[in-house]
Amino acid sequence: MLPLQALLIDTIIMIVVFTVFVVGSLMWKPRIWLHDFPSDIQAMAPPKTDEEKRLTRWLGLVFMVIFFGLPLALGWDLKATMGSDYSFGNAWLYGYAIFFAINLWDLVALDWLGFALTDPQNPPIPGTEGAAGYHNYMFHFYGFLKGCVMSIVFALIFATIITLLA
Repeated sequence: MLPLQALLIDTIIMIVVFTVFVVGSLMWKPRIWLHDFPSDIQAMAPPKTDEEKRLTRWLGLVFMVIFFGLPLALGWDLKATMGSDYSFGNAWLYGYAIFFAINLWDLVALDWLGFALTDPQNPPIPGTEGAAGYHNYMFHFYGFLKGCVMSIVFALIFATIITLLA
């Protein structure tokens, strides 16, 4: 059985790191996230510059390292604490719970609340004034559903790494 307190603390750590990274980068350079916006916003925005494309790739790489590396470090720490009780199933459940929680947080707090607070007449991406996509909540819900499936795969990779390599 997974220790719920450790799972909760690790999930909070991941959500805080995820939020700081996403919100910080959105405030700094919102166009690097243009590919994650609804299609009408993408169509209205000027294409990314070469510098923005390069920055998107670099920040994407950093994001992936954080998104996978930090849970692995936290999972290895939990495995050291639990010892032989930390089975593949426990590792999968731990990984899925963390990835699912981040996905749910992203949907509710960042996407729905963030877009609800976005003024379509004064959007974060110049040239997209009045875009209906700023209030397209179903777009983000579909993304959440895709994230739920991706979380299953991420958790399988996570559990395999944790149980075979650690």
